[in-house]
Amino acid sequence: MTTTPSVRLVTAAHLPELAPDDQELLHALGRLGVATEVVVWDDPAVDWSLAPVTVIRSVFDYHLRHPEFMAWLDRIEPLTSVQNAAEIIRWNSHKSYLTRVAEAGFPIIPTEWVRQGETGDLAAILGGRGWETGVVKPAVSASAHETLMVEKADLAEGQAHLDRLAAQGDVLVQPYLHDFTTVGETSVIWLGGEQTHSVRRPSGMHTSLEVAHVGAPLAPSREELDFARAVYDWITPAPLYARVDILNTADHGLLLLELELVEPALYLRHSTSIADRFAKAVERLLHAA
Repeated sequence: MTTTPSVRLVTAAHLPELAPDDQELLHALGRLGVATEVVVWDDPAVDWSLAPVTVIRSVFDYHLRHPEFMAWLDRIEPLTSVQNAAEIIRWNSHKSYLTRVAEAGFPIIPTEWVRQGETGDLAAILGGRGWETGVVKPAVSASAHETLMVEKADLAEGQAHLDRLAAQGDVLVQPYLHDFTTVGETSVIWLGGEQTHSVRRPSGMHTSLEVAHVGAPLAPSREELDFARAVYDWITPAPLYARVDILNTADHGLLLLELELVEPALYLRHSTSIADRFAKAVERLLHAA
């Protein structure tokens, strides 16, 4: 007899058993006795109305099929309690949210936008900003996909990359901050409304995805925690899970790098108790669904 799931954890087809980190949540839900099923987001056979709660996790291909993923989200939103909330997923899946964050008063990496269909002059952007090294990346991206570091002295490859990306969608151009390699990113994580743990995360441009998804436990400074909490408190509605990635820079002070609310690695492998706390937060949603 097949048990009707109470919770579904959503993944991508190439990770049918979830990413290793997200498997810790599956195990923790099992320890609580919560009937949980892992499903692929684009599986046409799934009846999304069966489980009261649906938690988006290892959908590491959403940025490659963004229109399809958004259409899927629209379809399932009336059928189940999607976490994080569909409205959060929609705006957080396009990096234009960084503009909103900056308008709210939180410093971000200086950014020049090249909108889809526009012609961006990379030499003029870097020269006008005084950036010796730039980073070109698409506005819909994950895990440094299609992200290219460009030296001011050698722009041909970077310009070609920018032109190709701008033909397909919006593009960001930012300076490369050497603090990425000298200091490293700080990721502050919330689960179920509680700030649970933090990690030092190596730059995704220089490390494998697996290494970046392991990270190293970290005790941030009070200044870093206060900054990350202020950003977290800005999010509406309150998310089930959130990762606030920040960088403490020599030239710009604390900067928000990314606000990760779609499918971030949450570093659950660092502690069974952290995975258990996440599972309990998911279980609480069942009483509200």
